Amino acid sequence: MARALSKFGVCSRAEAERWIADGRVEVDGEVVRWPARRIEPRRQRVTVDGRRVGDDTERVALAFHKPAGYITTRAEPGGRPTVYDLLGDVGRWVFPVGRLDRDSSGLLILTNDHRLGQRLTDPGHAVPKTYHVLVEGVPSAAALSVLREGVSLPGGTLTRPARVRSLGRGREGAWLEIVIAEGKNRQVRRMCAAVGHEVQALVRVRIGALELGDLAPGRWRRLDAGELARLQTRTASRGERSMR
Repeated sequence: MARALSKFGVCSRAEAERWIADGRVEVDGEVVRWPARRIEPRRQRVTVDGRRVGDDTERVALAFHKPAGYITTRAEPGGRPTVYDLLGDVGRWVFPVGRLDRDSSGLLILTNDHRLGQRLTDPGHAVPKTYHVLVEGVPSAAALSVLREGVSLPGGTLTRPARVRSLGRGREGAWLEIVIAEGKNRQVRRMCAAVGHEVQALVRVRIGALELGDLAPGRWRRLDAGELARLQTRTASRGERSMR
């Protein structure tokens, strides 16, 4: 039951469990108090506070410009600021699609649509993500070649091929554009460190066909139907070919 409410895009699973415990959820007119109860959403009527919910719940997706210094999670036991502190009331429960670590900034998608979230994060769909990265020093042609062809990370993991180009030099190092189609933990930072260039700043500027654009840090906007369609039709083959 709790999982179904989450899949409907109504709330998180933890919130669903609380709602069920509080007696706010009914199935076919009967109050349900067991979060693990199995249901058949297409055949049974599910209500929360008397209002019917189901697969026809409105799906929303937001583009958010995450500033550095914020955690990509709803609950942070240590009290550190999270992206939800900046979102405010968006009218729906939404979850982050993938993550950006605390020190990184840029484009983050939040949605209540689990199908969209799965499509964008499933390695099989190979949705490309574009980062602008400030690294220490100036990478040599050999270092850039390693980044493009695949980096052996500590532990023996080999990254997939990436698109990498130089964006110019600054007083603190060099700016690179790195496009990857996978999402290992802190991958871009680890790739750059592996070739001897620690990351000083990292900004995600694009996910698939969706660009950060001029969205200000800490602000969000709702994606329109065209943007959603382009995100949902991105195929694995296109993503993989773009890395070659």
